[in-house]
Amino acid sequence: MEIQVRRQQRLVNLHDQENANVLKGKSNAILPIKRQGLSARGALGDLNTNAQAQRDIAIGKVAVVTAEYEKKATLNRATIKSNYSHVRSKIDTGLAAAKPIIQPSSRPPMRREESTAGLAAKAIARTKAVLKETQQNKTNDENILKPRKQDSKKPSKLSAVKEDAKPVLKEPTESLGKLKLAEPVKQDSRLEKQHPQLPPDVEDIDAGDNNSPLLMTCYIKDIYHYLTEMELKYAIEPDHLRKQSVITGKMRATLIDWLVEVQRQFSLVLETFHLTVGIIDRYLQAVPNVQRNQLQLVGVTAMFLASKYEEIYAPEVGDFVYVTDNAYSKADVFRCERDIMSKLGFCLARPIPLSFLRRFVKAAHGTSKNHHLAKYFVDLSLVEYSMAHYRPSELAAAALCLSLYLLSRKTLEAVWTPTMIYYSEYTLEHLDPIIRKIAKIVVNVKDSRYKSVYNRYLDPKLAKVSALPELKEEAIQELAKIPSTTYL
Repeated sequence: MEIQVRRQQRLVNLHDQENANVLKGKSNAILPIKRQGLSARGALGDLNTNAQAQRDIAIGKVAVVTAEYEKKATLNRATIKSNYSHVRSKIDTGLAAAKPIIQPSSRPPMRREESTAGLAAKAIARTKAVLKETQQNKTNDENILKPRKQDSKKPSKLSAVKEDAKPVLKEPTESLGKLKLAEPVKQDSRLEKQHPQLPPDVEDIDAGDNNSPLLMTCYIKDIYHYLTEMELKYAIEPDHLRKQSVITGKMRATLIDWLVEVQRQFSLVLETFHLTVGIIDRYLQAVPNVQRNQLQLVGVTAMFLASKYEEIYAPEVGDFVYVTDNAYSKADVFRCERDIMSKLGFCLARPIPLSFLRRFVKAAHGTSKNHHLAKYFVDLSLVEYSMAHYRPSELAAAALCLSLYLLSRKTLEAVWTPTMIYYSEYTLEHLDPIIRKIAKIVVNVKDSRYKSVYNRYLDPKLAKVSALPELKEEAIQELAKIPSTTYL
């Protein structure tokens, strides 16, 4: 029993010592498990209580300072408010004078000082002056819009203006909804003289194309009128190789027949080939005494120029050097290119037969077969030297007339209608010698040494028109029997 009492007393003393170490802040002290009413957490709780008391004292000081600041701010706000009330009264007085439409407020009116009455009177006077000036400006604007009566005694300063000139604005526009967006436009009298009304027996082939912007119905007649002027300006003379001492018609035909193969090899469009022939003839007509060894260089350079003019992806100059079996260099082609362009005046505006042919096929309501056959006739004519002096529109009209005649089995008079005469501007009497020359070339093409065009039109994409049975029948044989030797 005594031993237990001593052990219990020893434990109590140990707990008291550990609690004292904790209060002193020793880090190696061991916290006791329990004691009656006092523990380590209880000691920390006392410490927290002291910290809370200090925090309350600090908050009290802040509250006192805040109360003093609020008191000063209230006094300042009251002073500012009194000053603002004075200014506000002046503003209200000016608004009441300037805008009498505003309804008065239900609140009692604010007190004004004695000096406010003078400011209000000045504001009212200023407002009346502004309203009067606005009305005067409005009256002046209305007078400007009205036409003025000129005094007969005093000469007018604007002598250049006609008396019957109308004002730009007759009356002020009230709303945009009353404006007319689609008013009929009066046609210019000059256009009526250039494009007279069609004869009663002529069809308007452009009447159904008004809604197509690509066909350019408003300008199509002017375009073909311009092309007609250009083919007369850059015409090829009959027997234009007479100035050449070396180059002959057969040499020219050999060159163009070879260029047909080059066109097929490079897959160039037909416009490029037609333009190439035109460049060659214009150059040979302008430059005399071209040597034999330079003729092929002129041909490939002309096709090089035409490719850059017509093609989307033109062949490179090295490709044209390659097809000549490296007989010329790139420098030679560039040198010849500069020479050709300078001799032609840097103008490649001479039209080609294909441009007219498309227009004439449309006027004749021709089929694709008619179109391909007419192109075949035109290409055969370009190789022949005796056909070089004909205008592109003449070749196109004669080739289409022959194509319509062979495929329709009608007479030439029935094929070449007044509509075709109007749009081509050629009568059947004018085209008859050209048609007979083309018929003779077609009949003799199998016996000719220049068969590149014939072979090209054996392509199924071109309807194999060069092998049509109509080209062997009696109708074309009769036309080829009576050749025309005269130049037109």
